[in-house]
Amino acid sequence: MRPQAICAILAALVLAGAPQQAPAQQSPGDDPSAEMQRHFAEAYNRGDLEAMADAFTENAIRVTPSGIFQGRAAIRGSFQAALALGLHDYTVKRIISRSEGNFIFNTGEWQAKLGDKPFHGYYTATVVRDGDRTRIMEETVTVAVP
Repeated sequence: MRPQAICAILAALVLAGAPQQAPAQQSPGDDPSAEMQRHFAEAYNRGDLEAMADAFTENAIRVTPSGIFQGRAAIRGSFQAALALGLHDYTVKRIISRSEGNFIFNTGEWQAKLGDKPFHGYYTATVVRDGDRTRIMEETVTVAVP
């Protein structure tokens, strides 16, 4: 495979990352963003761009090796590019989840496949209350070297 193709695939895979939380100081039933994150993973695997973008605040920031995406519309576009490549079987594993006031900080690992080739990386995210919803305010995603 050409180096340019590999870079394009890796960049698109970064776009697939989204945060999930593992309880660190909270019990699973007390985690206010767990449902939002479960819905995000389900939306990703069925290709529902609107539901994926809705997991982010209107002015969210998403940082990936392929760029910095500011605002829900730009973030939606980044996910559209990732899905266009055929990424599938998206999963995440929360490693750390900490609460401070209205903020929740999460870090963990994501995985996805392109064809039968697995890819993975890591993320951090800040999750906040946005009206009556819990949404991602900031996310940084990386791709691990295969």
